[in-house]
Amino acid sequence: MIDIPNLAEILVMHELLLETFGGMRGITEQGFGKIEAAIAAPHQSIFGEDLYPDLPAKATALFFGLARAHGFSDGNKRVALVALIDMLSRNGYQLACDDDTLYQGVMNSADSGTRATAEEWIRSYLVKAA
Repeated sequence: MIDIPNLAEILVMHELLLETFGGMRGITEQGFGKIEAAIAAPHQSIFGEDLYPDLPAKATALFFGLARAHGFSDGNKRVALVALIDMLSRNGYQLACDDDTLYQGVMNSADSGTRATAEEWIRSYLVKAA
């Protein structure tokens, strides 16, 4: 079974990121629903089949959902990246790339990319953790 961060864990990640890097606290008017939807996305199924069948697909669904939903007043991309890294780590994987590549992947995915391009980016750097 794939371990996916829950709402409480995502909220703690967000708070720690704001304490560390600064930013505006708070959740947008419809933010809780958007955040919950992003967290639920990896669990979705259709006709009894997982919509996102493996770890990279599920991790992308969480990452992309958090980055694009703008549920938080600030720090959406940051929390999306940390949630992605956390989820991969919990399941024995990591992204093997430098900080600049991480930054570009997050910005491209959050600003103008599609979920499919985000998943392609994640799959291209995904490795088993040492």
